Amino acid sequence: MMGLMCARTLRARGQRVCVVEAETCGSGASGRSSGLITPDSELELRDLVQQFEPDAARKLWEFALGGVNAIHQAVLEDQIDCDMQVQDALFVATTRGGAQVVSTEHAARNAFGYPSTLYSRESLPEILGSTAYFGALRFGDTFGINAYDACAGLRQRLLETGAQMFERSPVTRILEKGIETPGGSVRAPAVIICADRFVPALGLARREIYHVKTFLAISECLGSSDIDRMFPRGPLMVWGTDITYKYFRLTGDGRLLIGGASLANMYSRREKQRAEQVVRLLTRYLTGRFPGVRVKFAACWPGLIGVSKDFAPVVGRHPRYPSVHYAAGAAGLPWAAALGRYLAEKVLDGRDDVDAELSVDRRFPIGRHLQTVLGAPAAFAISHGMLKFSSK
Repeated sequence: MMGLMCARTLRARGQRVCVVEAETCGSGASGRSSGLITPDSELELRDLVQQFEPDAARKLWEFALGGVNAIHQAVLEDQIDCDMQVQDALFVATTRGGAQVVSTEHAARNAFGYPSTLYSRESLPEILGSTAYFGALRFGDTFGINAYDACAGLRQRLLETGAQMFERSPVTRILEKGIETPGGSVRAPAVIICADRFVPALGLARREIYHVKTFLAISECLGSSDIDRMFPRGPLMVWGTDITYKYFRLTGDGRLLIGGASLANMYSRREKQRAEQVVRLLTRYLTGRFPGVRVKFAACWPGLIGVSKDFAPVVGRHPRYPSVHYAAGAAGLPWAAALGRYLAEKVLDGRDDVDAELSVDRRFPIGRHLQTVLGAPAAFAISHGMLKFSSK
């Protein structure tokens, strides 16, 4: 998503563009994502307020909102068939402590002028057919998409507008004015690296970017009665307050798309995961919260998502080649889209308004020296735990 939106921005400004992709467009985290298009990803507004100054928090939230709008605009303008479903977002409290998290998020949104509706534990079943949650926050201007189809549509439109595209061409070396692949090289006045969790393999942000492991599953079509039980007043995009939270939404053809993570292997170095374990975990989750709903899963798949140690993305420039820019750790399609546009405008216009907040050299909960001792999985797990627990 980041690379495609970057290329789209450059082409709209009349630039010659060559996209070089290690696999195929959408084959990685973007195409395997849940397609929840909301400014919240791993960071709610309250998290930004805690980590940054108020003005910077607002700026970053508006940045993520810009990514939401950019995806919406691209889908409409390029007439991309990607099952876009306009649905409100619902941030649910999964514990009593989570109710305070939701309440604090509501207060942060009110303070910054972003509308939202707070539901108590008693009123929530009016819109979500479960009594297992402790409250929720609802807000609009959000939607869901089939993310793989969106990437495919962006790719096709780029080809139609004259961009060059080389898939299955992994970059093996970055040059001052270009890149090399096993099949050939590209020369260009500027190189923009949108490789997310693979950026460290190219020698950049080696200590600042790692990954978390997540998984998704999609059900067979639900019956209308089951849909009504889950969503009494219409479909919603739902996610919870747990550190390893679950998230789910309804697709246009009535399937439940649900995903999440497991603390036991969240920081695993390997992507593979046994499908039967995922199905059991998600079945238990749904049965415990929607006991009358019958869900049969049709498929599931794992994925690794690039993250930083404080969940905010990183933006940087190659230490030796000033014409080489990169971003990573988007952890959400809107952030990825916003970063893609940002990098394009950085090359064209010198844009730098979030450079300070997203600098690769900013201070993280676990520093580089301690990370050397702990190793990346432990350093990232501890950093994320420190941030999530301190925000409750």
